Amino acid sequence: MERHQPGIGAPAWRRHVVAALTLCGAATAASAATPAAGAGLPLLARSFAAMSAQRPLFCEAPAAGPDGGLGAPVQCAWRQRLMMQRWVFDQGRATGCISAAARWWHWRRQTDAASGVAPVWDAAWQRQTLLVDDANPRAPQRMSLIAMEADGSWSATTWRWSPPERAVTRRWEQQRWDQLKQALQQLPTPADADSSAPALALGYRGLQERAAERTGAALLWALGGQCLRLSALPQADAQALPLPYAREDSRLEQRAAIQVQLARTDPAATWPAVFHLMLPSLPHQRSATYAAVARSHLRLIGHLWLPARSAPPWHLQLDTALAAKPESAAALRVMAVLERAMAALAGIWVADHER
Repeated sequence: MERHQPGIGAPAWRRHVVAALTLCGAATAASAATPAAGAGLPLLARSFAAMSAQRPLFCEAPAAGPDGGLGAPVQCAWRQRLMMQRWVFDQGRATGCISAAARWWHWRRQTDAASGVAPVWDAAWQRQTLLVDDANPRAPQRMSLIAMEADGSWSATTWRWSPPERAVTRRWEQQRWDQLKQALQQLPTPADADSSAPALALGYRGLQERAAERTGAALLWALGGQCLRLSALPQADAQALPLPYAREDSRLEQRAAIQVQLARTDPAATWPAVFHLMLPSLPHQRSATYAAVARSHLRLIGHLWLPARSAPPWHLQLDTALAAKPESAAALRVMAVLERAMAALAGIWVADHER
């Protein structure tokens, strides 16, 4: 088999890494095998040396990854046609709105646009694979795996293979690559999260390439420095409110009566924005959408009602943290972010249902 030997002019970072590992007495172990990535993984996924049938070498500096992920130097074999990189997520670092795993999943999907995979990370997952198959057998191939370790931490691995021109070598490498792919495909992975819930189906479309995470029946993402949480309330709550579908049928006195009903559900809440008919999001819009914003304790809660002509209305809730004093500049900024997100969701709904 072909082997790539490091030259005298190897990059300084590679020489330093190898020297440090040698001083620690771990150079052979580090170059021959990859640390375990998730409990119960097959050998080919755990050991780069076993997969490549060679002693891997450090061939590239750590590639940039998403915030919160520590990338290791890229290892390679087969004259740098086969490469592997590992990311380990710093669990001691504040993850912000969504987890480090969710950010990595979004970042990897942006690079490897594979079909048939969940658009966002699900917090219930413990393992997930991303397989990208190119119709051209000579094109570079890529596979990724993100998995929870036995101690609860996370690591992610990406393998890249560029098929060689020589037929005999290509057949042998293809066999090894297919064995790794089969091992990943046979791993017990969770089913994709159900996106049929109204809040999630609409929320996925409103992300606009933003990273997000599903937690149960809710969707989390960051906007304007705020962490937004979208969920759907029971349809029975929306059906109890008489909501005209057409804008011309909506009446001010009716909206005032609905606001009274809402206020009674939480007497301690204040209402920065009472129940109102939202402004048109499309020219000549005739369908109605309704909104209200309540402040309860340290949460700002946006309510969005989306009537349909031949179906029960949707009642969505979009909330975020708010510690600033009412009417302060900070509170007004958070209010603007929330209203912006609500208007975006209403705009998608109207574009789908405008008569």
